[in-house]
Amino acid sequence: MKFSEAISTVELVLESGNVPLIIGEAGIGKTSLVKKICVKDNYYLVNIDANLLKEGEIGGLPIVENGRTKYATHYKLKEIQEAIGDNKYNGVLLFIDELNRCEHAVQQELMNLILNREINGYRLYDNVKIVAAMNPSNKYDGFEDSDYQVVDMDRAQEDRFVWIELSTDIKEWIKWAMSSEVNVHENIIEFLSNFPEYLNVPNSNESIKATPRSWERVAKAYNVYLERKEIYSLDIFYNVVKGNLGVSIATDFVNYIKNIKNPLIKPEDLFSYVILPIEVKDEIRDESHSRLYILAKNSLRYLNENNNEINRKIFSDLLTCYPKDLRLGIMKEIKNDISQEAYIDLLNEDTFLDAFFSIYE
Repeated sequence: MKFSEAISTVELVLESGNVPLIIGEAGIGKTSLVKKICVKDNYYLVNIDANLLKEGEIGGLPIVENGRTKYATHYKLKEIQEAIGDNKYNGVLLFIDELNRCEHAVQQELMNLILNREINGYRLYDNVKIVAAMNPSNKYDGFEDSDYQVVDMDRAQEDRFVWIELSTDIKEWIKWAMSSEVNVHENIIEFLSNFPEYLNVPNSNESIKATPRSWERVAKAYNVYLERKEIYSLDIFYNVVKGNLGVSIATDFVNYIKNIKNPLIKPEDLFSYVILPIEVKDEIRDESHSRLYILAKNSLRYLNENNNEINRKIFSDLLTCYPKDLRLGIMKEIKNDISQEAYIDLLNEDTFLDAFFSIYE
């Protein structure tokens, strides 16, 4: 399931008092999903990477105190205790990652914590929610080509979780990439709009496989490269891309940016007009669907921050230059991309309404 759907599904599972198990390829966004839920629902996040644990570590080493044996509390469990006392959070979300990438003995200890909410005398508070995650095993349907080194759980253990299979969705990734919280360059967004199959290639024959996480690293490197071209050549940037995405995709991407001649018009320039000039409209009509989609999204974000009558007219006039199928798709997304006030104001624009109704002429 896609990212936004998985968030709501995990929330429902947690509210039901059960434990969700997120299954997905490396770099697909499992950790990002959990962080998003913590921000959304105001949970304090405690992250345990099962792959880094040794046997007996999470349960605590035994110590003798006043003639009695007790177990030292693991520092991650102490962090939970401290967070519980912080009233600014609604609770704690304990995220156990890489559940099937650890030793069998460690897995058993974690299962005791997950299923019984207790280990060696330490008991989780009621307002501690648990989410587990793991990479897919090749014994599961749809993942026969997976080659992760995993320690499979038995059927009884697997049955104690609610399984949530996370997959990539190019539209959601583009929406995230164009949000104000990140800084992904339009060239990367445009490239992946044209080659959506390159976003995640778990079954590639190359040693290095592109993932949403590796594309995020490329985006950061690309911004540095554009700012520091006097220091870093295109060949150096290619090495970075190759180290993140593999040779084939890196070659295609670098060739793509080499051949970009006309940069996409910036929202600041578009909205500097009082009326869109004919030549600008002609340029817009000649653009590809992917570049037009990016322009519309960037323009909506600008309009949301600079909502006034002139800007609303410019945006409405912009839409009239779009192909009808793309215009309809963008109009369906507008309500979710801007504030309620800006949306109502747009509905009162005659040009905006004309752009909509002309789709069906």
